[in-house]
Amino acid sequence: MTRRRKLFLWTGLALSIPAAGYAALSFVFYSWLSAAEPERWPPGRAGVWAGGAAILALAFLALFIYCLVSLVKEANRAYREEESA
Repeated sequence: MTRRRKLFLWTGLALSIPAAGYAALSFVFYSWLSAAEPERWPPGRAGVWAGGAAILALAFLALFIYCLVSLVKEANRAYREEESA
């Protein structure tokens, strides 16, 4: 694995969890806004924002899982090469 790819994976791993948490909190916030102030945030408008935040939360969670699995696979491959040498 190249140094650039490792840097990308570690950066993605470190940034994806806070981003997923922020998007999840946004989902809760927009859902709450619809219930708290229906005259300013009608259900349709809040639903679009909440849906977008939920999609972003799932995308960042998927990025985290991808980075984690890739780094673990690379570590296992390096360990197997070291053991066989």
